[in-house]
Amino acid sequence: MQRTYNPLDHGFEFSNDWYTFDRKAAHAAALKQRNREARDLRKQGYAVTCFTLGEQLVSRGGIGSGNPHIELVVSVFGLNASKVRTFNLSASKGL
Repeated sequence: MQRTYNPLDHGFEFSNDWYTFDRKAAHAAALKQRNREARDLRKQGYAVTCFTLGEQLVSRGGIGSGNPHIELVVSVFGLNASKVRTFNLSASKGL
C-alpha cells in the first residue's frame, strides 16, 4: 500500500475571499501523521519505507470552486508498506 500526507490537509482554509495557511505547522502535522501511521503499521507486521516528495507545486481553488486560485509549494510526506511474510523452515519437510 502507498499513502501520502499533504500539508494542505492540515489547516488550509479559504476565508474572506483569500486563504489562511500556517505552512510550518501544517508540515509538522502531516509529518507527525505519517510517522504515527508508519509506527502503527510496523506494529501490525508491515515493512514500511517512508519518503518525502519535496517542493511539490499544488493548487487550490480556481474556476468552478467559488474560491480564488492559489498555488503553493509544499513537501508531501508518504509511506510504502507491505505485509512481511515469515516462513517456518523447520516445519517444512525435506529441508
